[in-house]
Amino acid sequence: MPKLMFANSTSRVMAARPDDVPDDAKDSYRFLAHRMLWSMEEGDIAILPGGVSETWLAYVAELLGLASPPTVLSLRDYPGDGWYSGGRPQLADALRALMAASGTTDPWRLECYIHDRDIAGWERLLGIGAAESVRFAQGTAELVNSKSVFRAMAAACGIPVPEGRVVDRGAELVDAVSDLLARTGAVIVKQDVNAGGDGNILLTTVEGGKEAGAHYVLHLTATDPATVARALRPYGLTDVPDLPSGASPARHIVEVYHESVRELSADMSVPLTGAPTLMSYSDLRMAETWKGSIYPPQNLTPRLHAHLGAYMQQVAIAAQQLGYHGPMNIDAIVNTSGELLFNEFNGRVGGTTGIDTIGRRLLGQDYLDHHVLASRIAVPAPGCAILTKALSERGLLFTRGSDHGVIIYSDTTEETGTVEYVVVGRGWDDTFRAEEQLERVLDEL
Repeated sequence: MPKLMFANSTSRVMAARPDDVPDDAKDSYRFLAHRMLWSMEEGDIAILPGGVSETWLAYVAELLGLASPPTVLSLRDYPGDGWYSGGRPQLADALRALMAASGTTDPWRLECYIHDRDIAGWERLLGIGAAESVRFAQGTAELVNSKSVFRAMAAACGIPVPEGRVVDRGAELVDAVSDLLARTGAVIVKQDVNAGGDGNILLTTVEGGKEAGAHYVLHLTATDPATVARALRPYGLTDVPDLPSGASPARHIVEVYHESVRELSADMSVPLTGAPTLMSYSDLRMAETWKGSIYPPQNLTPRLHAHLGAYMQQVAIAAQQLGYHGPMNIDAIVNTSGELLFNEFNGRVGGTTGIDTIGRRLLGQDYLDHHVLASRIAVPAPGCAILTKALSERGLLFTRGSDHGVIIYSDTTEETGTVEYVVVGRGWDDTFRAEEQLERVLDEL
């Protein structure tokens, strides 16, 4: 069954207010789309928010065993605003023509980054997935990408989360920060809808603590509301926004900040009916924000392993009961007291979903049983052609049919000068050594 892939990582659902996304993070939303190309099959058509390296696209096609690179369209080439189907008539015409010219009699299906209302509109417009378009036109995906919905659901289901509150900008937010900060010494302010920690603000009275998950860090010497308000005023959080009539303010989450000894993530597959299944799970490599992952988590104790699996399943079932089905990623931490605490759920493709796709397609459905994969994002590097040549010469490049080596997960060197990579090894020691060798190659290039 051929598919249209809408890699809508720049969906308006990804950030409640685009102005809240830090300038240094805005381009990354567009590049997230490239990861979805690892699920392409023969005859598929992909629509990306921007361009893609032709060299890297050919590399992906060869590694996946495709006869030729897939058809990839860019929103940049079709006038319109965002992903709204009604605003892209030329893109709609192009897709109809490509689907008709494919010669296939099989019904088309649609795959996307996030199944928002815009995607439901494309399903209606192109006559694909009538039942899906009705379900997701109700804003179902928007619900399961909201931190405030997650906290309400967690409270109802007994899922462990950090102490916190859902608030609006202004006095409510300032008072919540002041109260929790005075009692705990560290508080993080999160946007209700945003990805990867973008825009998160950590306020702390402790110098030298771990600051993972925060885009901004503010050190305060006092916790009274006036001091908190002065610290948050430059970020536009101290005043109720002046909104158009009928609009609602973008909510925020104020949580007690827990230093973590490890950060964990899982990809779940949530079916329309039946039990959700675990696709993959990983340790997150964190600096200020996510920088990569290790699959599966290494040296996870039996107790944490059992709790992680049980709660992940519970979260996915709760999302299913809200009407959601599709890919879901769920994030959690283990704090310094050994507690497992959950941060959020995302009813969409996640940063680790594409790596699970790579593992299953190139290593087998049971790849987590016999391999360890390590990824890293935003790595300064030359382009795909130069890098793959250097890796091949040193025997480090993963090739089709092999079971270890380096995979170029994404190449955005033309825009950012960086790549994402995945190192595949037959155990952690094997993966660790290969990653060290890769770092030496990158230093030489």
